[in-house]
Amino acid sequence: MLKGLLLGLVSLCTQLCVAQDSSAGAPPEPEITSVPDSALYLSDLSAAVRDNSKVILNWRMINNNTTDFIAVERSSNNRDFETVAVIKQSPTGVWYEWIDEAPAKGRNVYRVRFAGKQGAMQFSKTIPAIIAGDISFRFYPNPVDNILIIRSEFLLDVQVIDGNGKVRLTQNKVQGLQTLNVSSLEKGLYLLRINNLTTGLVSQERLLKN
Repeated sequence: MLKGLLLGLVSLCTQLCVAQDSSAGAPPEPEITSVPDSALYLSDLSAAVRDNSKVILNWRMINNNTTDFIAVERSSNNRDFETVAVIKQSPTGVWYEWIDEAPAKGRNVYRVRFAGKQGAMQFSKTIPAIIAGDISFRFYPNPVDNILIIRSEFLLDVQVIDGNGKVRLTQNKVQGLQTLNVSSLEKGLYLLRINNLTTGLVSQERLLKN
């Protein structure tokens, strides 16, 4: 009986030693690292050009209760951005779309700005869109004082639009070399909207009045 008791104690000690060795040699628990807020809010930003005159932006808000407003920003050099739209965020919306009706000719770079949970500004990735220039149409000088010269190979309808969206001047069926008297306009920035009656394309250019 004593022999059996000793064998039992030896077996128990052996099991305890094996358990301790296994515990000491077990790999540590993996460290859990937090993902930055900006990586969780906005994704799938894309840009598409329509009719060589508009840029359509789409994006998805993964966590859409972080901010009340979303700002769309645009740049021509990927450094100096300006706000071109402010959109109120929907409490239930996930997918968003915004159309730039007046992108600049050439390269446009867009990004979306929003606030994180702590109120800090966050930015999406940047995405480019290219609007090809219309070499068949020219206007000059720009800035202009009184007379704007318009040269076109195609038949055009031309409108000058102020910052409030009001059409200030209109000249229809422009072709060849013609002039437009802009002396009645106040000093400031305007949009020159050109409707190509041959191709059906509508484009916009910035016009500065001295």
